[in-house]
Amino acid sequence: MNTNTQRLFYSTACPTIVTRVQCGLRPLGGCTPLQRPVPTVIIHHTVTRACTNQAECCLIIRSIENHHMDVNGVSAIGYNFLIGEDGRAYEGRGWTCVGAHAPGCNTRSIGIAFIGDFSSKPIY
Repeated sequence: MNTNTQRLFYSTACPTIVTRVQCGLRPLGGCTPLQRPVPTVIIHHTVTRACTNQAECCLIIRSIENHHMDVNGVSAIGYNFLIGEDGRAYEGRGWTCVGAHAPGCNTRSIGIAFIGDFSSKPIY
């Protein structure tokens, strides 16, 4: 057995979802309603440092939001949700707004981003 293999533990409990307000994100503006049910989930990684607590995750998410809005010119952070190594889900555009995460697929998908850079690190 590979000594680097991590054991996965499954829970029936729903993860905590940290709201936009709790994370200090800008007000959500220009929301195009997402037609549901959505047939596709697209998984991303943020290519940032990882985070292990809510304060650190929110700091990174606010930085991503600033880049998406101020540099990319979109109305809000592009992802519907982000996931931190602290086990929390963080609301981006949420369940009801079309994301800006995968051109050509946004209107028929939910975009979820793992916070961190997994280019050479496996996700367990």
